[in-house]
Amino acid sequence: MKLLLTILSAATFYAAIPAVQDDELAKSIERGKMVYSENCITCHMGTGEGVTATFPPLAKSDYLMKTPENAIRAVKFGLAGKITVNGVEYDNMMPNPGLGNDEIADVMNYIMNSWGNSSEKKMITEKMVEEVKEKK
Repeated sequence: MKLLLTILSAATFYAAIPAVQDDELAKSIERGKMVYSENCITCHMGTGEGVTATFPPLAKSDYLMKTPENAIRAVKFGLAGKITVNGVEYDNMMPNPGLGNDEIADVMNYIMNSWGNSSEKKMITEKMVEEVKEKK
């Protein structure tokens, strides 16, 4: 009987982990939406479409989804120089918005799960942002 209870308890615990992660991701996305509206919307627009040849799109962005570490670095430290997004070259400057690692994680989760982007429920964490260093 104890073995059965142990197995049922373990099964319940492990079944709850994805739900907790989904809930945390949903909360992060909601916070990230606020960060986006306060810091990013002016250049990247309300639906993440950007401005052609000036500000790259975040919606359905190959740069963002294929190299999230580079996107984190851009948000964390700013960005200057050429990048290619969805086959279009951009050579503008994005200033460092002065966000904390928690805000960067939240805004990345929002962007990576909006406008046709899907992180497949992979969550960017504050620790992941902390580990991203500036390129010298």
